Order: sequence, then structure tokens, then C-alpha cells
Amino acid sequence: MRISLIYHAARQRKGMVAPGRKGEAYSNIKSAIMSGELLPGTQLSPADLATQYGMSRTPVRDALNALVQEGLVEVQPRRGYFVSHITVRDVEEVFQLRLILETASAELAATRITPDQIEQLARLSSRYVAGDPESYRSYLDENRQFHLTVAEAAGNRLLVGVLRETLEQMHRFLVLRLDLSDDADQMLAEHYLLLDAFRKRDSARAREAMRIAIEHARDAVLESIFKRGKDWVL
Repeated sequence: MRISLIYHAARQRKGMVAPGRKGEAYSNIKSAIMSGELLPGTQLSPADLATQYGMSRTPVRDALNALVQEGLVEVQPRRGYFVSHITVRDVEEVFQLRLILETASAELAATRITPDQIEQLARLSSRYVAGDPESYRSYLDENRQFHLTVAEAAGNRLLVGVLRETLEQMHRFLVLRLDLSDDADQMLAEHYLLLDAFRKRDSARAREAMRIAIEHARDAVLESIFKRGKDWVL
């Protein structure tokens, strides 16, 4: 995945992913990649996937080609389709973008956030258990909503849109982090620091709390993918 794809992924999906069998294949394959069920470097056989999903190879190939455009699948000449590797550059660029977007959104939100939005953030306190994919799903859904709510409180619709796409694209990075590190309490503590800054309308503290949280997440993701070994990381 390359960072430039983030800006165009939503538009591309609208044009490439039709309803019906192609859309079903696309959703199934993408979900398996994002959840970590299909790991980086895994070969994707159109024939095997067609059998698995009970459909012909044509919609599966169409879905795979759509995922190639999103950077989640790559084509290797004379070998076929593979789940894209995660590169150190991918991780660093996505988190660099998040630092730019989210420290600014936290700073703006500190003076604009409503009491209802603060309480909404306070209710997003899901934890996860290392090795439990279902708990990952709940935690990541709430974590995504937390960050989007902060962006919405900043009052910039374009920022919200770019951040939403960025968080979706980096979902599988975060799954790797959760799978190898049980630091849910620390992540929640970082959210509480941000909430405290919002309650006190302290823009500088809100910006700093967001910076710390994102940099910690970046370092944890990098540590996790290196633990996976050279077959995962380019």
C-alpha cells in the first residue's frame, strides 16, 4: 500500500466494486485481509477463492483487481495474486499523515467540542484480549470512532473524510499490533489524558496527548511487524 492511494481509494471503490457477486467477493477478500485472516505474502488463488465463495472465477478476479488498485493485493508476473506485504515505509507514512491530521484536529477540538461529544468519547472504552480476534474487532471499531469523533469536533469535514480513509487503510497494521501486544490499558489511559484536556479546553495539552498516543501506536506497530519476520516486511 502506498500513501497516495488513501486519497483516491473511496472514489476508486465506488467505480470498481459493483453489487452482486463481484461486490460479495470483494467484501469477503478485503475483510479477510484487514482482519489478518489472510496474512501479507499469502498467495490468492482465484480458483480456490471461487470454490470457497461458491461463485465463478470472473467476479473473484474482478475483486482481486479492485484490491490491487487499493494496494491490498499485488500481482507478481507468472505467479499470480498475493496479499501485499507491509513495508516500513507504509507504516511510517501512514502514521506521519495521522500525526499531521490528528494533532491539528485535537488542538481545534479542544475549543469546539461539545459536552455531548466529550461524553460520547468517554463511553468508548472497549478493551481487547491478545489472541482474540473478536475482541480486536470491537476494540478497533471503538478506537476508530473515538478518533473520528475528535475530528468531527474540530469542525472540518474534509479532515474527517481523509482521516476516515486513512484509518480504514491502516486497519490491518493495528490488528498486527493487538495480536502481539496486550497494552489496552495504556491506550485507554492515553485516551483519558486527551479527554481531560478537552474538559479543560486546553488546546496545547490536547495536541500533545494526541501526539503521544499516535507515536506510541506507530512504535508498537513497527515492533510487531518486525517480530513477524522478514517474510512480512519489505
